[in-house]
Amino acid sequence: MPHQFSPATSLSSCLTTKLLVLLGIPVLFVAIALGPLSVTHARTHSYAAQSIADWLPPIQNATEADLVQMFIPPDMPWSSAHRGIDIRAGGADVLAPNGGEVTFVGVVVDRPVISIQHSNGLITSLEPVESELEVGDKVAAGQTIGSISDDASHCDAQCVHWGVRMPDAWKIGSTLRDLYIDPAFLLGWSEPSILWPVHSDPT
Repeated sequence: MPHQFSPATSLSSCLTTKLLVLLGIPVLFVAIALGPLSVTHARTHSYAAQSIADWLPPIQNATEADLVQMFIPPDMPWSSAHRGIDIRAGGADVLAPNGGEVTFVGVVVDRPVISIQHSNGLITSLEPVESELEVGDKVAAGQTIGSISDDASHCDAQCVHWGVRMPDAWKIGSTLRDLYIDPAFLLGWSEPSILWPVHSDPT
């Protein structure tokens, strides 16, 4: 005999279906949001902690007390932020925070900049730093690589701005952008950031 559906059974079935859908949507969104976040943080941590004991401040004898401005990560690659740390400098000499190869020496906007690529793939950029080094030169950790420019100022007092980034580590839609990390973490001056930017499509 064909199964008979009563109005009560039909209503109950409909409510159950709606309840499952309503419960499933938030779970789906949480899974989508947390999935990329955990991948980004894991990759960042592996880069940064790879050789944390080998990193030195770019200013001789600088300590955490010499931090003038801390790292503020951008929400998106084009967002306003402070992509590095400012360290007070008692002298003009700037040191290589780790060994590597010089990849850039020149002026960006109105400030002289020197960039070094390290063996673990991270790239250091220091400004305003004038240097006689050339692209391709090898440098050792603690080596003097230049001096703070008198013609450009980043802080009220003499300081150096140190930025560290992972090339092509931030996926935005179908494009890859550099992901900045906190240099203070490399020195043991700060804890790793929990909320790294989430891979997302701005559209």
